[in-house]
Amino acid sequence: MAKDTKSTFPSLVQGGTDAAKAEGNEVSAKIDKAFEKLAKKMRHHADKAKAKIEGTKKPEKRAVLLRRFELYADAATHLEERLAHRED
Repeated sequence: MAKDTKSTFPSLVQGGTDAAKAEGNEVSAKIDKAFEKLAKKMRHHADKAKAKIEGTKKPEKRAVLLRRFELYADAATHLEERLAHRED
């Protein structure tokens, strides 16, 4: 007995639909917007920590602020690079 060559899967599985592509683009845009917002927030925190470093004389406090600056700056850079990579 020969199998029917017609697929029983929905068209989404067979090759996608315009609705699925539109939904994917919409969700991707929301994610990118959230990443941009978070990157901006992290960059603001990094700048704030850097500004405090210049006014601090205690070595322990400067070390804490420097580490805080590094962490926030790294997080912002990571998010910004991810966004740039998605745009390519």
